[in-house]
Amino acid sequence: MTLNSSTIEILEKKYKYRLENLEETLGEIRTFHDKLNIIIHGRDFWQVSDDEFAFLYLAVSISKPKIVFETGVGPGTSTSAILKSLPKGSKLISFDLGVKYGNAEEMPVGFVIPEELKSIWNLVLGDSNVTLRRELEKYKNIDMFFHDSTHTYDHVSFELNTVFPYLSKNFVIIVDNYDWTDAPKDFANKNNLHLHHVSDDMCMIIN
Repeated sequence: MTLNSSTIEILEKKYKYRLENLEETLGEIRTFHDKLNIIIHGRDFWQVSDDEFAFLYLAVSISKPKIVFETGVGPGTSTSAILKSLPKGSKLISFDLGVKYGNAEEMPVGFVIPEELKSIWNLVLGDSNVTLRRELEKYKNIDMFFHDSTHTYDHVSFELNTVFPYLSKNFVIIVDNYDWTDAPKDFANKNNLHLHHVSDDMCMIIN
């Protein structure tokens, strides 16, 4: 696993939290990710890459969010990374259409997520154009948003702009496939935020 060390340093400075024994933590992440990969068994569900998985895990570990929103679940690799690294008392709300991902056979959404992590997970099925704002009104304030659903300009813009008023003061936004459109860059520029490339085609946006 290779990570953008400067991005990790930015997160550590922002949240005033120093990751100790990074190599040991990466080893734990690899072990966990390998268990999920055994279940996936080489199939393509458009899941996040190894490095992106590691970054998600570390970003949650550093920022320690109470409420996380995620759009796009698929097999549940990114969901598992978030759930595994959430601090006690936190919760993940995930949004998904509930349809087939990638080129593999039909499998239920989130099928790789370990059962012991699901007590702090809430899956909302349906179009985020309908469900996202409804759930935001329930929770009012969220600390982290991870976009990995439809990657068109209009949809990415919709999700980012819809979530923005509900973000806590010290938020972090993570966008997968961010370079597919200019939506993340335009959103960051419009709101005077900082966009940082993380790994592969994933970025984070912070204030």
